[in-house]
Amino acid sequence: MIDKESERRVSGWLRLGDRLTGRTPVEGRCDRCGGTGYLTEVDKQRLCAVCMLEGEKAAP
Repeated sequence: MIDKESERRVSGWLRLGDRLTGRTPVEGRCDRCGGTGYLTEVDKQRLCAVCMLEGEKAAP
């Protein structure tokens, strides 16, 4: 289980990375868990910070 502080920090890094690369924020829900936090797109999947941290374990 990912704690809230780790989730918050990864969300910040995802947001910064998207901003620096010029990507527009992804809207909607996470494709793996259905969460609504800050999302980024990886391999054509919308992912939240928790699913990014959990990696392949979170795959359906």
